[in-house]
Amino acid sequence: MSDDEPRRPGVARAWLREIRSDRRARWFALAAGLAAGLAAARVHWYGFVLGGALVGLVSATAKRGLLAGIGFGLLAWGVFAGLLAANGALLAYAEMGQLTALSFGIPVGLAALGSLIRGVV
Repeated sequence: MSDDEPRRPGVARAWLREIRSDRRARWFALAAGLAAGLAAARVHWYGFVLGGALVGLVSATAKRGLLAGIGFGLLAWGVFAGLLAANGALLAYAEMGQLTALSFGIPVGLAALGSLIRGVV
């Protein structure tokens, strides 16, 4: 490509632009990002960053992307707390103090960090 030719957006950017403009496709992509992020977070903590990035990328604006990332982190923590409640360990978990706060902050913070990719792409 020479300097005289205008740059065309890549296939991925065109695909993201199409998803962001179509409400139904955006909701489907958001649900898929949530599912993929939660599955990845079950295996490794990098899943929080991945989930935040996936929900952030398909958001209409960078601000909504950040909010979607924070929402993903809250959902991931809620799933964790629900699993503890189902096993009868929620009360013992809540009494752990700083460890409880840390286990809340990690998924929310990492998902918010991952969602910041929306500002780049």
